[in-house]
Amino acid sequence: MKVEVHLLCFQEREILPYALRHWKTFASRIVVHDLGSTDGCQQIASEFCVDLKQWDCKGEFDDRLNKKIKNEAWLGTDADWVACVDADELIYFPSGAEFTLETYAGQGVEIIKPHGYEMMSDVFPTGSGQIYDEVKHGTREVLWYSKPGMFNAKRVESLDFGTGAHVVTATMKDGRRVYVDNKTPPCSPSTYFLHFHHIGGLDRITKRYAENQARQSAMNKQMNWGNREPPRKHAEDKRRMILARLERVLP
Repeated sequence: MKVEVHLLCFQEREILPYALRHWKTFASRIVVHDLGSTDGCQQIASEFCVDLKQWDCKGEFDDRLNKKIKNEAWLGTDADWVACVDADELIYFPSGAEFTLETYAGQGVEIIKPHGYEMMSDVFPTGSGQIYDEVKHGTREVLWYSKPGMFNAKRVESLDFGTGAHVVTATMKDGRRVYVDNKTPPCSPSTYFLHFHHIGGLDRITKRYAENQARQSAMNKQMNWGNREPPRKHAEDKRRMILARLERVLP
């Protein structure tokens, strides 16, 4: 069972080692798509011996480029399964990757529909193991975080992700078209889509929101893609939402 992973990365020096350690537990190929980082992400990719592709983003965040990478980077792969995700997003299999993916293949699953969680910790992890050894609590979120980020490359011919990759329209090799959104039932056995945005405390999260907001391209602003709220307010609002429904997600 071959798994290929495409990670979109910008200024993720802190979390990238955790992401790569996670994916290396079951992926046969990992490609880091760097979107102009200046914090040493390229060196980390080299240290982990994964493939690196650098994109000229002209200092901007443009959802059109992110969609292009996720729609096209995997084309021509010989992998059985492909994941296209951001560096702070992990796909986690509670029953184990090999068992779960083999079960899905037997069921004819084409696009994996996961349970989405926003993970939270006021302390940024510092260990040399897996991030979920230290960050175990989060909040289930269906609308934004149950993203269809992994699919059966043996069955899928092409993909058309929506903005933010929250929905996808896939064309199968037999000509059928499949649409997956937040109303699509999750697969069984369960897969978790873990988002590690809200770790490291409120000040760190606010700073990340502000930096991302400052990089929005003219097209993103024109189309109103992405968050437009004041960064501190957005961070505080999200924190309240997470705390109100916080649960232990991982053992």
